[in-house]
Amino acid sequence: MKTFTIVVITLFSASQYVYSEEPTTLEEYTITARPIGLQSIEHIAQPITVLKGEELAKKQSTTIGETLSNIPGVSTNRFSPLASRPVIRGLGGSRVQILENGIGSQDVSTISVDHAVTIESIYAEQVEIFRGPSTLLYGSEASGGLVNVVTNRIPEYVPESFNANIYSSFNTNSVEKLFSIKAEGGHDKMAFHLDGTNRDAKNYAAKQGQIFNSFYDSKNINLGTSFVDDWGFIGISYGRFDSTHGVPLNPDDQSELPFIDTEQNRTTLSGQVNEPFTGIKAINLQLGYSDYQHTEFEDAASPGTVFNNEQLDGRIEFQHEKIGPFNGVIGTQFGYRDVSAVGDEAFLPKTSTERFAVFILEETDITDTLHFEIGGRYENQESDPDNAATVSHDLYSISSGIHWHFIEDTALGLNISRSQRGAAAEELFANGPHIATGTFELGQSSLDIETANSIDISLAQEKGIVQWNLNLFVNYIEDFIFLQGLDRNGDGLVDEVDDTGAAPGELTLVQFQQNNAVFYGFEVATGINLYSGNLGDLNFSLFGDYVRAELENGDNLPRISPAKIGSGIDYNYKNLSAGLDFTSFLAQNENAALETDTGGYSILNFNANYDITSGNQGINLFVKANNLLDEDGRLHTSFIKDRAPVMGRSLIVGFQASF
Repeated sequence: MKTFTIVVITLFSASQYVYSEEPTTLEEYTITARPIGLQSIEHIAQPITVLKGEELAKKQSTTIGETLSNIPGVSTNRFSPLASRPVIRGLGGSRVQILENGIGSQDVSTISVDHAVTIESIYAEQVEIFRGPSTLLYGSEASGGLVNVVTNRIPEYVPESFNANIYSSFNTNSVEKLFSIKAEGGHDKMAFHLDGTNRDAKNYAAKQGQIFNSFYDSKNINLGTSFVDDWGFIGISYGRFDSTHGVPLNPDDQSELPFIDTEQNRTTLSGQVNEPFTGIKAINLQLGYSDYQHTEFEDAASPGTVFNNEQLDGRIEFQHEKIGPFNGVIGTQFGYRDVSAVGDEAFLPKTSTERFAVFILEETDITDTLHFEIGGRYENQESDPDNAATVSHDLYSISSGIHWHFIEDTALGLNISRSQRGAAAEELFANGPHIATGTFELGQSSLDIETANSIDISLAQEKGIVQWNLNLFVNYIEDFIFLQGLDRNGDGLVDEVDDTGAAPGELTLVQFQQNNAVFYGFEVATGINLYSGNLGDLNFSLFGDYVRAELENGDNLPRISPAKIGSGIDYNYKNLSAGLDFTSFLAQNENAALETDTGGYSILNFNANYDITSGNQGINLFVKANNLLDEDGRLHTSFIKDRAPVMGRSLIVGFQASF
């Protein structure tokens, strides 16, 4: 660890002395996961990464988790190629919210790691990653971070002309065949959007051989339309998600082939009214409803547990005229969720959860170089299971930050927050076998509110031939909720029980517990334009991250992301672009009880694109070669790291056509 820290700090320090007389300017970004009028990335003290354009296309993968797994401070808990959620600074599950255009994914991927996220990333126009607590705007669950996937499924403007896009690719390793289409157009004041995606893959191969039951097949279609006028817009969209994916519980036993069938129908309403009355600049409305179901099959003829999730989420934001020195937004968020699991492995009772919140976020420029913002949130969360008493929590959060350009183009950010999270339904009421993780889980309805006290410090060179940033963070979480093994018979070992909870058996007996915990670490990155001239552009990048997590008594927390160091080189010349990325994941040996060490490994990837353009039409040909060294990588964040390593060497070829 000492060597890693020295290397990263040395790289960061060296980058400060690279000088250019012709500085370049960062691209302007609009952060859609911020209220209307408060979207400029220049003034956000909280660490944020925005992926779009070529950078997003280079990283796009089967899931949101895989797409973001190489971002500083972000990893993935991948359980299977279609079940993968992001882990931000060591925190995952329900503590990291995944949104699509500001509305949650409304699936059950936070309840179990083998459940898929129902947001398809292939036609994302932008992905925004917020590190640290993001509770003020999007709910108490986002105490670890937030990911917002931006699409244009409800158009906010009428396109000047009809345009369509076709995307297709083939992966030689998993034999994945991907086909996707998007079309947008409009007339007068009406706009429409259509997109659809089909993925079909066989079992993938790791260095040690084929991983049985890692197949998947997913289909996704979305339709949207809106009415746009000078006063604003109002629109609606409908989406359908269907998938089947295998669960690689035991790749050595081909007779053990469980899989999950998932379907979701999702309807979203969105609108904006500009200057509706005196004192209000704009009103923004979002409303999303989802009907979700998945069935877990033990084999092709044996349906098992059925999960149902009916969910409604809504939010209204009012951007007010300037009051004194402050611009800001006042809003409300509301919704309900009815989730149930029926079957032999139903470890969660039917639970209804209702939420209501109000929030405020204000900002001002104290000077030309010093920006300040402050906000607060109150939320009431009430969970009502069908087999126990109702649990209700009142949650209070506050956050404040500054963004100071103390030197031209160099900025210091400081963000301090105190946020509260109520226990999730599975943490409160779980009581049964969880085969995917090999555990028998017990909840505790008496769990207290979890409170995160966070400090983020960032330093960044925002413009120039050399651009760099450094983020330091400390997150002290009071009453942190985590799973811990139980020793009921007093033999000094965690009990092993059967699917009824009786010993002996093959399932590890665990229960959700609470203790104070601390998370701390850093992310560092630098980008250098090595050459820009008649022969094209050559850019070099370096990055690294590290997180340490432990309970107040000194015990390590499980499945914490190992440190990583990465570098890349990209070349662009006319219609050709190519890049080589190398990432080294360090070994993780700071383990919790029952955890084993995870060895380090390195991944080398190559990508190339060539654009054939004619007017407004064009064809982009691309190739991606992943894990060129054919490494046997194990994800420490995964429950099944020993059963499902990273994909071996693979080649992806494809095209994207626009017309």
